Amino acid sequence: MNPNQMNRARLLRLCCLSGLAGSVLFLTGDMLFYGSWSSGADFHAYREMAERPAAELVIGGALGPVAALFSALGMGIFFLTLELGGRKLAATSAVLLAVMMLIGGSYHAVFTCFGFASKVAEQATRGALLAQVASLRDTISYPMYVSGLAGTALVYLLALWKKTRFPRWLLILLPTTLSMADDAFRRFFEMIPTPFGGIIRGGWINGSFLLFFAIATCVFWRRRIGWDAEASPARRGKETA
Repeated sequence: MNPNQMNRARLLRLCCLSGLAGSVLFLTGDMLFYGSWSSGADFHAYREMAERPAAELVIGGALGPVAALFSALGMGIFFLTLELGGRKLAATSAVLLAVMMLIGGSYHAVFTCFGFASKVAEQATRGALLAQVASLRDTISYPMYVSGLAGTALVYLLALWKKTRFPRWLLILLPTTLSMADDAFRRFFEMIPTPFGGIIRGGWINGSFLLFFAIATCVFWRRRIGWDAEASPARRGKETA
């Protein structure tokens, strides 16, 4: 492997580890907000946050922007593994997904406000505050969803229609895809008994990112970035299929 290929391999590993670290921080924030050893049916985010100490809510929210920086860097794995399909498109997909994560840091921090609002004893005031915080969360979510969906679509396009270094089977575990399935899986999550139901319901979205980056780290850790540049066309077809 030449020095340039070695540097790219190290960069890919760095991106994997950075994404993994960001996912751990995001998930830790979730658990500080509303992680609960309850059944899925008994889990209720607002009720859990109302009982959390204010310090836990503040730390949980403050982890969001820090986690977003690590996760945004982690999205570089899509450029490094998809660039054979088109450098500009691969770069665009990575940037869009990085933007999604950076906005996601603010989205995550808003849940601290949900926790504070949930502590208000008077029902009408509590309901009004929760609605106002939800309006802020939803407004932040629009650009996050747009950039995330566009970046994910480009990843699928390049990985499925081009010869790239990204294993096609890993598309099944794309965290944006898994996290969007939250509503579809809700009934199943509610059937999960104590003690894992509340943990899975509360941490499903960021747990999806953690699962993806953990597997991606294992997959790409020993792979040589330049394997297809040195292989024969026939061999490349087998390795990229």
